[in-house]
Amino acid sequence: MSNLNDFLEKLSSDADLKARYLENPEQVMEEAGLSEEEKEAMRLGDEKSLSDLTGDKKAYRKHIMSPKNK
Repeated sequence: MSNLNDFLEKLSSDADLKARYLENPEQVMEEAGLSEEEKEAMRLGDEKSLSDLTGDKKAYRKHIMSPKNK
């Protein structure tokens, strides 16, 4: 699994990580070892890029837009 896949999984299930991400997304993405391309997709909330990078067509909806993450 890629760093981005791991990161999205953790972001959707770890409330502390989610809070840290909301406070300082750049630092948390850096700590996760995301590539510049992955960071840019996250910054933009680009559903197509995130899906392309993860190989999961529903990555954005499952991990970023799920109700428990709001």
